[in-house]
Amino acid sequence: MTNLKQKISIAEFLILLLILGQMALYSLMWFRLLGDSSLKTMDFISLYGTGYLIRAGKYDQIYNAEAEAVVQRQVVGSTYDKPLIFNHPPHVTPLLALIASEDYIRAYIYWTISGLLVLALCVELIRRHLRRSGWDLLPAWIGALSCATFFPLFISLLIGQDTVYTLIGLLVWMFALLKGKEIQAGLGLMFAALSPTIAGALALPLLASRRRAGLWFIVSMLGLAIYSLLLVGFQGIADLITLLLTSSQGDYYGINWFAMYNLLGLLVRAFPNLSMDTVRGLVWGAAGLSILGMCVFWWNKKDNLTMKHIGIAVILGVFTAPHLHLHGLSYLLLPLLGMMLIFHERGYKITALVLPPVISSILIIIMFLLPEWNYAAYYLLMAAMLAGFTMVKAPKVLNTN
Repeated sequence: MTNLKQKISIAEFLILLLILGQMALYSLMWFRLLGDSSLKTMDFISLYGTGYLIRAGKYDQIYNAEAEAVVQRQVVGSTYDKPLIFNHPPHVTPLLALIASEDYIRAYIYWTISGLLVLALCVELIRRHLRRSGWDLLPAWIGALSCATFFPLFISLLIGQDTVYTLIGLLVWMFALLKGKEIQAGLGLMFAALSPTIAGALALPLLASRRRAGLWFIVSMLGLAIYSLLLVGFQGIADLITLLLTSSQGDYYGINWFAMYNLLGLLVRAFPNLSMDTVRGLVWGAAGLSILGMCVFWWNKKDNLTMKHIGIAVILGVFTAPHLHLHGLSYLLLPLLGMMLIFHERGYKITALVLPPVISSILIIIMFLLPEWNYAAYYLLMAAMLAGFTMVKAPKVLNTN
């Protein structure tokens, strides 16, 4: 009971006010979007179109670009010549069917609510891990809430992406690894495979370090593959492969190499005269080298795998991902959480608490007032965290069971 009566310090109160201010801003932006025509141009139209087709019993057409285009033009009212394609794995589609009502705005509201419920689970997972890592009750709550307001994560909810579903899988994977629970780690990474690029970047290092967890990931992915085949059939799988190959050439609306926040986007903006084939070759080469390096770094780290190993792997996986828009930067929450734990373990408890809301505030200010620094801000964030992990040792408390 004494923990429940813990007094809040002035610093904690100010941090909490900053977090609540960010939540208020996010709420205002979301409510304003409900009456804005731009909602019909955002990522949610592809998820809605897929759910709408499933409600009509057309599972085999969810990866058919023309079928998606019909829904987006006739039901949503999109005026784009090319549809925003649905290139996510089939196993998430039953959830989309549940929210795809006839009213597009209502479906968007349902989808946001479902995302917020998953985000609440993420907050609880983070809070519990902070408590296990020696945080007091009140700071653990504040720290978990501050993670929930990470700006890229809000963007993913605002545009109607399913990023938060990948994030909770990554959190389960990370916390299970740190506690030595290999079955949970494998299943968590399987759930994170809604984003194949980030899950793929972490799967081989997982096999190199925790082979049992890696095998559970492989077996569970085979189960998902069978389930997906039963959902959409061979034709649906063939359409998905065709769609992925086509989208890799940038031929559909929503594929914008210049606007990506990864190595690919950096190369496109820095070297506009390079052909896309050359850029893609460099990016895939960098991704392969990154995965190989992480396999070596993680090799046989079963008993001493720390937040340092996980943080570096996630940062490199995000940076070298072949496809990454702003919402995909939500995965940087994992290494950011690791930095919080490191600061706290070294006695910088207020710094640990203030880190996420201050970073989010800076990112918000840059996006609205200094847009020319928008890309550089995230590259600097990744570089700073990478440098932090390479220069310090991860906190020992992370390996407690």
